Amino acid sequence: MNERNNPSVVWKTLKLYMSENLRYKKLFFGSNLAWIIGISIQKLALPLVVATTFDEIVSTSETISISLGLFVDKIIAYIVFMLIAQALIDIALVMLSKMETKVIESLHVRIYEHLLQQSMHFHNSNFGGALVNQASRLVSGYVTITDTLMINITQLIIMSVFSSIVLAFYSPLLAIVVLTWSVLFFYTNLKLTRKRTTYSKARAAADSVLTGSLADSISNIGAIKTFAEEKYEARRHGNLAHDRAHKGYVYWMISVKNDAVYGLMMGFIQLLILMLSIFLVQKNMISVGTLVLAQVYITQTIANLWGLSGIAKSVEQSLSDAAEMTQTLDQEASVQDTKNAYTLQAKTGNIMFDNISFTHAENNGALFKNLDFHVSAGEKVGLIGNSGGGKTTITKLLLRFMDIQEGAITIDGQDIAKVTQESLRKAISYVPQEPMLFHRTLSENIRYGKLDATDAEVERAAKLAHAHEFIKDLPRGYETLVGERGVKLSGGQRQRVAIARAILKDAPILVLDEATSALDSESEKLIQDALGKLMKNRTSIVIAHRLSTIQKMDRIIVLDKGKITEEGSHKELLLKNGTYAKLWAHQSGGFLED
Repeated sequence: MNERNNPSVVWKTLKLYMSENLRYKKLFFGSNLAWIIGISIQKLALPLVVATTFDEIVSTSETISISLGLFVDKIIAYIVFMLIAQALIDIALVMLSKMETKVIESLHVRIYEHLLQQSMHFHNSNFGGALVNQASRLVSGYVTITDTLMINITQLIIMSVFSSIVLAFYSPLLAIVVLTWSVLFFYTNLKLTRKRTTYSKARAAADSVLTGSLADSISNIGAIKTFAEEKYEARRHGNLAHDRAHKGYVYWMISVKNDAVYGLMMGFIQLLILMLSIFLVQKNMISVGTLVLAQVYITQTIANLWGLSGIAKSVEQSLSDAAEMTQTLDQEASVQDTKNAYTLQAKTGNIMFDNISFTHAENNGALFKNLDFHVSAGEKVGLIGNSGGGKTTITKLLLRFMDIQEGAITIDGQDIAKVTQESLRKAISYVPQEPMLFHRTLSENIRYGKLDATDAEVERAAKLAHAHEFIKDLPRGYETLVGERGVKLSGGQRQRVAIARAILKDAPILVLDEATSALDSESEKLIQDALGKLMKNRTSIVIAHRLSTIQKMDRIIVLDKGKITEEGSHKELLLKNGTYAKLWAHQSGGFLED
């Protein structure tokens, strides 16, 4: 069974919402109490005043002429009850609104923090757009369900149960008929709703797929236009939209059939109560006031029950929409701090990969088996090899984006699996092949390496990375927004901003993963000088296809299919005339050929 259809997921969603509500007990219980009392007066007491007034009118008209003055007490009672009821209802809605505002804020923070704690594997396996959509639907679902349970369902229970109790004092027969019919209606609604829920969840799942596809296409719009595949993508998205529309149509057709059943049941009870009330009046078994009271109560009950169909659709849709994010919130991160994790003390940056073994979650075979190498404090090590050899995986393991299955990775003798992830990553400046920039200003992006950095420090880092040259020529300079993922900048400009950020971070360990791959030869020479200064007295691991980038490293490690095949300095490896020498001989324009 699909986890989305699992009743336990529904209960988890409801428990999540309730736990958030109970964080604000005064608002939660206060709003419910005020609403129950207010709606009881409005829906039960006021009609009762009207009914007793009718009885007095009938009895009085038989003996004396009717005047408004005879019913002043009833009019005053009606006005007082009406004002009290409305005041309580308004108070309830204000308290409810205040509670919901607080819970919405809490849910946004809770979801965001949970997503931040998830591993890179999780984020690589999920569409960003779909996650955003799921988060939005969980929050909107909270409002729908809380309003429904407090306002609509409470009102419905009051009308169905308490109106029957009040009627029982005047006519037990009418009360039994109303209560029996209400139970029958609830049962019918429950059966029909369960059937419809399956289609509601299928529609929600199709909606997530459609949203995820849209986000994926937009984020890769460059590839679509480069390959001129707009028509293919339009057809593909059209098929997904058609599937979503079909599932939505099936869902709504079932809803229409259900509404037809509800309409017939409601029409039947109205006619039955009217005929039965007239019969009882004729037999002097109830008064005219009781007839009026019965009609008011049943009309209100039917109005609420008719709304129940729409309420049920809204609730099941909200629960289905919220199910995916509920499951995500229930999902623990694959990489977590241990219970007694401590802060890493990285003073020198001595790195040891001690007989590690690692297998990707998607693969059966091990990428690394008993891999063992050491990077001394302050040493500059280059990693080269053909694609798939494990170079980037080593950096991800060092950053603990993934966990090894065997062995240990240590920094200054401290097992990185036993330290906090925050302290580990604070000790490493990382520049990936694809720079990660926010849709924020250039200043904010560079300052991400050190949030409390001064403007002067930001500018100094930019100058060292040779980013200042192009930044100062921009109309808004350092306050220029870079666009989503930095799309307003060229590849080389994005890379220089990322390097400036790493320079500003000033961590004891530096990891460069193809950090100069997007630079032209002239820019690379400038960057090499800056990186040379940056790497001084720092432990550095540099991955490059461009061999000129690593030829000055203290040591170069050649990886092939997860194994170290050669290591040594540039000159030493050339003299060995092995794999590295062949790669050097075959490179073109300074790049390593795959």
